[in-house]
Amino acid sequence: MTSATPATPKDAQARPMRRLMRDPRFLLLFAGQAINMFGDRALLVVLAIWVKELTGSDALAGVVFVLLSVPSLLAPVTGLLVDRFPRRATLIVNDLVAAALVLCLLLVRDAGDLWIVFAVTLGYGISNAIFNAARGGLLHSMVPGELLGDANGLFGSLAQGLRILGPLLGAGIFVTLGLGAVAILDATTFLVSVLVLLMLRRTPDLVRSGEREESHLWRDLTAGVRHILGNRDLRGAVIALGLSLGAAGLINPAMFAAVDQGLNRSSAFIGVISAFQGAGSIAGGLAVGTLIRRFGERRTAAIGFLFSAVGLLLVIPTSEAGMCAAGVLVGVSIPVFMVATTTLVQRSTEKELQGRALTAMDALIDIPFVGSLALGSFLIQFVEYRLVYAFSAVAFTVVAVFVLVPRRREPAAA
Repeated sequence: MTSATPATPKDAQARPMRRLMRDPRFLLLFAGQAINMFGDRALLVVLAIWVKELTGSDALAGVVFVLLSVPSLLAPVTGLLVDRFPRRATLIVNDLVAAALVLCLLLVRDAGDLWIVFAVTLGYGISNAIFNAARGGLLHSMVPGELLGDANGLFGSLAQGLRILGPLLGAGIFVTLGLGAVAILDATTFLVSVLVLLMLRRTPDLVRSGEREESHLWRDLTAGVRHILGNRDLRGAVIALGLSLGAAGLINPAMFAAVDQGLNRSSAFIGVISAFQGAGSIAGGLAVGTLIRRFGERRTAAIGFLFSAVGLLLVIPTSEAGMCAAGVLVGVSIPVFMVATTTLVQRSTEKELQGRALTAMDALIDIPFVGSLALGSFLIQFVEYRLVYAFSAVAFTVVAVFVLVPRRREPAAA
């Protein structure tokens, strides 16, 4: 009798991915969201570039990133919405509304129409908040717990990896055909996503079954925040992520100054840097599931923070090669620390609270991010961009150390 051949480490790492790829529901969801996020990546960078072209202002270009993040402050409302309605239906309605909203960009003609760009950007941010929470809750219902890190890693890799094609295609269409053509492309991807979601039947996306317990509005609205802040591990992980994104928020306005003043290139070169960042994100997203299994969510997040710190330092000499290399390292880091924290929240939260917990996490990390974006848009007019990058690199290093320092366990309840 022959003995079974032992699995190699490479086989062990590949097995979770094979399990996901054999699930037709996951493949369908992944395909639809890939198309959806491709349109997002093509448009979002173009919005900031368009504002820069219309006004010549780095500060106003930074406002685009602020408006995209402000809707996270509505997390209690959007989270409760996602937890009260079937998540697939929520995604479908959200995509239809977003498609109509994006088409409003066809009305933009000159700087006098800047308010339309800002209004659409704000609405787009609200749509993204609903989309992230609904998809996260749906994924939690579809994927076994041991595969959540790999599934989140694939989506994280997809979201960031589409920076390779999305910004390049978006910038190319913008230069040749204008903002309206990019808006039509994005609206079309939303409609394709709707068709795919309609095909995704018999999915366990109903949140509540059986009798509904007595509801108290304030308690329901704040349940996600109370859950995260009341859990020692979640509290530390989310605080660390929020502090790191607070440092990252200073970078977005400084990025325009680095390209404009440091490289003497047009704002469209940001699309090239984003493409390199996307290449790094593909690697980070594919590796994060393995990192989580080997090191756990907390240490995996610290690895991501350190990659960001090194990448930001590479920008300070300000060369094209250095900024592209920085894009790769930062790209690797984003899905690593984001997926590690998101997976920890999902695994530590019951299904009835998934939407509110995920939106609460978004709010807790986006509050410092939005504040630093606004601060960065103001400071970049007075502070040299290299100082901003240096400060952010130090901040990421400090956060990594904070995450790695072991914490004393809380005494067990009597």
